[in-house]
Amino acid sequence: MTHDAPEHDDLDLTGGEDPLLEACLNDALRPYLGALSPEALEDYRRFLTVFITTHPAAAPLYERLRARPSNLSRSADVAREGAAGAADAGAGAAPGDGTFGKRR
Repeated sequence: MTHDAPEHDDLDLTGGEDPLLEACLNDALRPYLGALSPEALEDYRRFLTVFITTHPAAAPLYERLRARPSNLSRSADVAREGAAGAADAGAGAAPGDGTFGKRR
């Protein structure tokens, strides 16, 4: 008995470019730019696009990344879900020295 995997004709792999997805793909494929043919790179790009956006392990991580602010204009504290307030986390820290509990 054979099982034919359904084609993903409904996935839009070319239009609606997502800068986050493009960055992920470029990072993943950069080491192979000189080693693989353009056709092979495009095949891997399509495979990784489907994997990142549909796989049960990868898709939730991708969606969490998409929900984060894309560009922070400066370095600052970013609140995380379920994290204690900044005042609790930084209690006892000397201003600007990166230490906690007044240890040096």
